[in-house]
Amino acid sequence: MATIADGVHQSVRKTLWRTVQQTRFPLDRPIETLPLYVSSHAESLTAGDANGTGNDERAVVSGGVASMAAYFSAFPASYWHTWTSRRHVRLKITVNGACTVTVLRSDEHGDATRVLSKDAAQDSSFDEVLPLDAFQRGGWYWFEVAPQGPAVRIVNAEWQVQDDRGKQGTVTIVITTHDRPETCMGLLKSFGEVIRLGGRVEHIVVVDHGRRYPVADNPHFGDLDPEVVRRLRVVKQRNLGGAGGFGRGMYEAIREELSDYVVVMDDDVAVDPESFIRGLAFADFCREPTIVGAHMFEMNEPCVLSTFGEGIDRRDYMWDSVPGVVDSFDLSLHDLRRTPWLHRRFDVDYNAWWTCLIPVDVIKSIGLPLPVFIKWDDIEYGLRAGAHGIPTVSLPGFGVWHESWREKDAHNWQAYYLLRNRCIAALIHSPHRRGTGVVLTNLAFDIESLLCMRYSTAALRCQALIDLHREPADLLRESDGKLASLNSLRQGFLDASERAEDPDQISVEATPHRSDHTSPKSKIATLLRICALICRHAFTDRRHTVAPVLPAAMDEWRDIGHRDAVDIYFPNGDLVSRRRRSRSLFVSSLKGLLKEHARLWWNWPKLARMYRASASHLVSPDTQGAFLFDAKEPR
Repeated sequence: MATIADGVHQSVRKTLWRTVQQTRFPLDRPIETLPLYVSSHAESLTAGDANGTGNDERAVVSGGVASMAAYFSAFPASYWHTWTSRRHVRLKITVNGACTVTVLRSDEHGDATRVLSKDAAQDSSFDEVLPLDAFQRGGWYWFEVAPQGPAVRIVNAEWQVQDDRGKQGTVTIVITTHDRPETCMGLLKSFGEVIRLGGRVEHIVVVDHGRRYPVADNPHFGDLDPEVVRRLRVVKQRNLGGAGGFGRGMYEAIREELSDYVVVMDDDVAVDPESFIRGLAFADFCREPTIVGAHMFEMNEPCVLSTFGEGIDRRDYMWDSVPGVVDSFDLSLHDLRRTPWLHRRFDVDYNAWWTCLIPVDVIKSIGLPLPVFIKWDDIEYGLRAGAHGIPTVSLPGFGVWHESWREKDAHNWQAYYLLRNRCIAALIHSPHRRGTGVVLTNLAFDIESLLCMRYSTAALRCQALIDLHREPADLLRESDGKLASLNSLRQGFLDASERAEDPDQISVEATPHRSDHTSPKSKIATLLRICALICRHAFTDRRHTVAPVLPAAMDEWRDIGHRDAVDIYFPNGDLVSRRRRSRSLFVSSLKGLLKEHARLWWNWPKLARMYRASASHLVSPDTQGAFLFDAKEPR
């Protein structure tokens, strides 16, 4: 049978090749993650040799077909076609046992085509060079193995690209942590495997903002792999938030010329070591310096993909998944072959810094993160890079696990930074003369907060709007003292979250089914209902005091706007927010917010000029080195 691969010139086969992706089966890990590695229709899939002994991350397939149409095993051909100059990929498979190996490819619509199919004998190898020319808008390669006898062992499977002895960049890993020594230690342990697999990790910089539990004093520090310890440095500094922590690590990397890349990582992620190396290899082959970001899976539901790519709506500067991406998508229920949208290539504005690779040349060119403590530092950095012609790629197959955002309380002190920093990013980057879209969406959120009785959130957001009018240089002076003042501001409100005394005794109501609110009639009805609720909160006093306990998913105006009292339970941290309706707080908060939003809209052109003029100074390594980073030697 003639195949696409048959047309590949023999001279291509004789060139040097470099492995950029290995197919691994971590069968010693929680079984829930297996659908991310194999979409199996085989009767069984186990680890070890053909006799069933051992446990070495290679697979024994018994009966049926084992398909690699899975997130970590398929090859993202369209991304390699678009962002690198490679035009062929080589698939090498070694098997132990007679089988049939079939290679398939897809297009941007998810339609699969068989490329070739070959029989492999006992202890034989499969070696084919495949073209990357037809993947302009999307598509993957993957292979399937069908045993011809009782079982076949997949000894090795590698995807390789032509290596012209070009760049093999080294990396400095930067982790920011704050009084979470155990989670940070767990992440550090995983880097031993990254190094063992060939990851060119030169340095690991942990920026420790903690005061109670220093990372370097952890009793398990001595359990780390010696290769990790040799590369590790712990930098103690005052709490400058994630932005200041990642900025410090970048500062150290460019000041001391530590490596070619910096990988910024949250301290509580779980890493697939081989996946980490893929991100590094992809960056090596990109045509130009490129920011390469990892996808995020949810820690408690390890096959749920949080998002496949994110962007910014330039009208209102709200972040969201790019059009076509399905959020919180469960890959244990839908494999690659049955999910057409996963076959499209999605171009993004930024990649969140749960794990993100940034070339050192990019840092030298565009500077450090804005000193905004937390929130929007990663988004603004991606927008800044894009304005300088530097692309960001969220690379399929490069993934980490992180705690879900859905059950966290984002209405606490973080609300201040979410609003202020979003406005700063818009003031610097928005092409619009006035931020009408930003102001209107902010006001809509504030009204929802008040209808949900989040009076402390409203107070924090009002303070954020006030602080936007301060000199941008004040960002260099506030550091962790600002956080203390925000927490002090919140304490005067009943709705400030507090830890539940006995979480096991909390009875939480079920989340109701939600109807569609997108039709024109539904939108009019929604607007009328909001107006009625505003009147109720503004002109009537509280009548009921019984407070049912509702899950965090119901913390929306539709579910609690009509209530006088409610408790919201956040499982992440076992927190309870006690909401009690107050007419006086509603009215005074609404007046303050309307005043500050009007002020922001009126002063937008002046503020935009002010922040744009200060931006290069704020992100300069020299500036941040002088104002933020002390000269203490790392341990």
